[in-house]
Amino acid sequence: MLFAHGQRDLALRVLSNLAEMQLENRHVLRVLGYRLMQAKAPALAVPVFRDVLALGEEEPQSFRDLALALEADHQPQAALAAFNEVVVRPWDERFDGISLIALDELTTLLARTGVDARAVDPRLRRPMPLDLRVVLSWDSDNSDMDLWVTDPNGERAYYGNRLTFQGGQMSRDFTGGYGPEQFSLRQAKPGRYKVEANYFGSREQLVTGATTLTLRLSTHWGSRRQQDQQVTMRLKDSADTVLVGEFEVR
Repeated sequence: MLFAHGQRDLALRVLSNLAEMQLENRHVLRVLGYRLMQAKAPALAVPVFRDVLALGEEEPQSFRDLALALEADHQPQAALAAFNEVVVRPWDERFDGISLIALDELTTLLARTGVDARAVDPRLRRPMPLDLRVVLSWDSDNSDMDLWVTDPNGERAYYGNRLTFQGGQMSRDFTGGYGPEQFSLRQAKPGRYKVEANYFGSREQLVTGATTLTLRLSTHWGSRRQQDQQVTMRLKDSADTVLVGEFEVR
């Protein structure tokens, strides 16, 4: 509410109370980092995500969250290193698929900036441009959120229909918290696309009283014409299906 009323400084001060609640709880700190990113304060989010990484190096989201904050804070070289950790490290099977999503983000960072890529395996440096890319993330662990994208043909891409007739691809289903889930489409058919999020529920006590989802929609992903839009929503009730938005490709 404070952000909505233009009281940014006070809003950030109130938000900082999260850091005082449980300094050794990476889940609380992660929520704080996400809120700071939503507030377009990546410089403040970076040290928070560094603390999260120190507490939870076994979770690839810790590296990816830091990488996204570093990129937003105009530190592309450091962001590249963090993305690369997600790509090359072996992870527990419950994180299956996140390496490919981070690889998309790494190669796009390479395509759009002049960073030194020598630390990246040459076989992985090829950019993978897309007409459309939709990524859903959320801020509560042990929560199950699903991304649904319906194309102009009326076909819905989701965890039960990961490959569409038009060529869309949905990433693997994340049921253990944070995500991300990604829909990608290399050549987008003209028409209207509908993006929804289905919330199955959470198996943990939520610090903030609700799960907040963040959806990032990108057109011309991986090119210099790339444009991004971000939507943030709070969901309290399980089994909710919410319309995040619709957009038209011409």
